[in-house]
Amino acid sequence: MLDLLDLILLKRGVPADDRTLAFRRIDGNPQSKVIYFLPWNTPLGVARQAGFVPLDFLAAYEMPPAIVSSEPELCVQAMLGLVADAEAVLAQSGVAPADAVIIGLSVGSFAATYLANRIGARLCAVAPADRADFMVWQSPAARIVKRRAQQKGYQLAHYSKAMFGYHPAHNLAGVAADSVFVLGRRDPFVPPRRRTAFVRAIEAHVANAQVVKLEAGHFRTLMYSGRHQLAMVGQTPAPARWQLRMPIDLSFGRTTAQGQS
Repeated sequence: MLDLLDLILLKRGVPADDRTLAFRRIDGNPQSKVIYFLPWNTPLGVARQAGFVPLDFLAAYEMPPAIVSSEPELCVQAMLGLVADAEAVLAQSGVAPADAVIIGLSVGSFAATYLANRIGARLCAVAPADRADFMVWQSPAARIVKRRAQQKGYQLAHYSKAMFGYHPAHNLAGVAADSVFVLGRRDPFVPPRRRTAFVRAIEAHVANAQVVKLEAGHFRTLMYSGRHQLAMVGQTPAPARWQLRMPIDLSFGRTTAQGQS
């Protein structure tokens, strides 16, 4: 049975445009060493209101529509564009890879894992999965994009070929040992096989990492991850109390623009 909040997410629909590579970067505190990659189709204001983003950040990235695209190659191009920009921001701000904290929320964990592995940074991946191709083909959240892809003649094999070498499970060996992975046991958007395979990959490549398994669905896993994000940077979570005010605007309508905001 779906959590009510997950049901709302499932019913909200997906962007009609899944080909645009432009993204929105929100610049924050120049003294921070934290980079956020937000969930798909989720503005920063919504993520903050829901408690997904408790930390002061150097930059936060709203995902480009093409991060989940009916064109396999565009998924990879969208991810690489995010990673290149974030890596440049860290370099321009003088943040050493060992000091950086890369946080990926849901789909944002695709880019976050690739970047953390590339530079050797600490990673916090929330509601992640092992392979992006299987997520497009198996996740209920991507069902409309999958249908569009099939109408264009694409099959799973096309995504597997385009994304080979970029999957989160294949980009763990270089992440810092004190990374954190937060998974929801009842997450309806990450199929159990994807969670299980990812945990196996973590055990194989980042054996000392912390793996947190919550009795929660997708939305609540993102929300409850806040205390683990805080702990990761040495901050003490506030005493537990409900902060979520309903209704949250889950229509998530926005415009996209590459670069600063």
